[in-house]
Amino acid sequence: MNINLFYKIVFIIAAYLFGAFPTAYVIHRIKKGDDIRKYGSGNVGGTNITRTLGAGYGILTIVVDVIKGFTPVLVLYFIYPQIYPQDKALMLLSIVSVAVILGHDFPVYIKFKGGKGVAASLGVVIGVSMLPFMDNPIWLKILPFVIILGTWAVVFAVFRIVSLASLSAAVAVPISFYFTGHTWPIVIAAFLWCALTFITHRENIKRLVKKEEKKLKR
Repeated sequence: MNINLFYKIVFIIAAYLFGAFPTAYVIHRIKKGDDIRKYGSGNVGGTNITRTLGAGYGILTIVVDVIKGFTPVLVLYFIYPQIYPQDKALMLLSIVSVAVILGHDFPVYIKFKGGKGVAASLGVVIGVSMLPFMDNPIWLKILPFVIILGTWAVVFAVFRIVSLASLSAAVAVPISFYFTGHTWPIVIAAFLWCALTFITHRENIKRLVKKEEKKLKR
């Protein structure tokens, strides 16, 4: 096997395994000694741990998952583009970004039943948007993040439904990346991030259609 291809495969697998760290599961196991999947929605994520342990632990979970999302992207920036052309770096970056979110959504450590991928996806968005080797001016780097976070905040403020806000923000991801001039590998990856969010929210979508999805109390 070509040594460069071997390193790429290793990095992609490492990104998946890093993304697969089940933050909410570990925090809940340390705090209460049992499985968070037995409580609330059964989801291994920030919203469910907020319901079971409170807002403080929910925020901690979200912060760690965001860091989990952008760390492999930044590591890739530091070790890869200095050796290979930018176009190849962007292609690998796209694959790695999807691998991280796949790890979060389907973690091998807890039998592939993970979170919804929203916080991890946000981390990936931050990492990709702010990469130094992107040619966009700083305001264009920040704009996708502002649009996505703004979409989430507005929808949540109006409806108080986390899943609806997350799905709306997911739709904003590929659209904002496309219109801010990102390359096609990144835009395609953004569509995949969006698709994964809809896949992990499929039960929520069913409840939204039936108008049975719970609102988060003020």
